[in-house]
Amino acid sequence: MAAEDVYVDISFPTRRTSKRPYVVINMVASLDGRAAVSAKAGSIGSGIDRNLMRSLRARADAVMVGAGTIRAEKLTLAVPGNLAQAREARGLKPQPLAIVATATGDVPLRANLLGSSPDDLLILASTETPEECLRALSSHACVEVVPNKTATLGARLDLKRALETLKGRFAVDLLVVEGGPTLNHSLVSLGLADELFLTLAPKLLGGERPGALAILEGPPLPTKDTEAKLVSIHLAQGELFLRYALRSG
Repeated sequence: MAAEDVYVDISFPTRRTSKRPYVVINMVASLDGRAAVSAKAGSIGSGIDRNLMRSLRARADAVMVGAGTIRAEKLTLAVPGNLAQAREARGLKPQPLAIVATATGDVPLRANLLGSSPDDLLILASTETPEECLRALSSHACVEVVPNKTATLGARLDLKRALETLKGRFAVDLLVVEGGPTLNHSLVSLGLADELFLTLAPKLLGGERPGALAILEGPPLPTKDTEAKLVSIHLAQGELFLRYALRSG
């Protein structure tokens, strides 16, 4: 199967009455479950996987990563010119909104985030994010401070309120999340993730912590709430491309 045929004409449910976007997590992992090597995921997937990643981005209103992903490696959340043109033909902006979620404000935007301009870059910060970090980030991006609904969250970002902000203030109906594992875990544990796209790369990586991350990193999840339903499976040049529906709240 050719790469362009794996998710041809892909569609997603519409949730116009929901208070939050439809959330799709997209990750790649090795056969032994590793989602990163030395905290970096770039070397695991093939060119096909990267093309499919860009195709999913091209369908989304926004693409989000956690600040730890930006700190770990240089990356871009943009789509290439041909996909930008296809987005415009569908009535979308040429580039999806690039979003970085952070509580600490430690986000090396200039050094590690490539291909995004202040016009299409949004930082979601916590009320506990230091003011000096917010000022520094605001010179490179739009910064949205998300109020915490409960004091128990501490310095963490209130993801439920953050997603509601994306829907209500930024018209994000479809959000693609590309990690890292801690952000993925938080979304799944809170019932805020609707689908998981998982590329299974034909590699055995081994390794021990630190740096040998799985696609979710955090406390054990209750089995009854996290059962996934297989939607589709494709094989292309040795890689498996899996699409799962998740139970969400």
